[in-house]
Amino acid sequence: MNNGKHVHGKFQKKGERGYKNFIGNKTEGQGFADKRKRKIQHEYRKLLKKEKKSEVESTKHVSVLDELSEEEETPPDVSKQKSTKKSIGTYSKAHHEYKQRKKEKERKKQEAKKNREAMDAAIEKYNKKKQSNYKLLCKRTSKGQPVMKHQIDYLLEKIKKQKAKS
Repeated sequence: MNNGKHVHGKFQKKGERGYKNFIGNKTEGQGFADKRKRKIQHEYRKLLKKEKKSEVESTKHVSVLDELSEEEETPPDVSKQKSTKKSIGTYSKAHHEYKQRKKEKERKKQEAKKNREAMDAAIEKYNKKKQSNYKLLCKRTSKGQPVMKHQIDYLLEKIKKQKAKS
């Protein structure tokens, strides 16, 4: 039929290849060399990791041997007391840190509650004042005209506040 390759349900001509399955050729430069270089770097890093692990394990063995030699020098009762103190110390230290975090959390909670209550009180006060001003300013005469006395008093108070601030 067609002298192209079958790609994802469609035929494709030889010159219309969209991608390649390999890296590197003469036009791309050093594709194969780069791949080889990356492989060598990967192998080197793997080797370094293995050396670090073996180094850590050897230091662990050395530290265990040091502890054993120290235990032989000191009486067995003293070494047992040290180990129990250390385990109790780590537990009590962790417990102490836990209590401190809990106290800090509780303090922050109380502070947030106090701030929230203060904010609610301020909003309540603001709303009451706004409502009272609204009631005064909305008063009307029997004929439906606004009562100017209340509006003039409101403006006078406003001017006095501005004067006091500056």
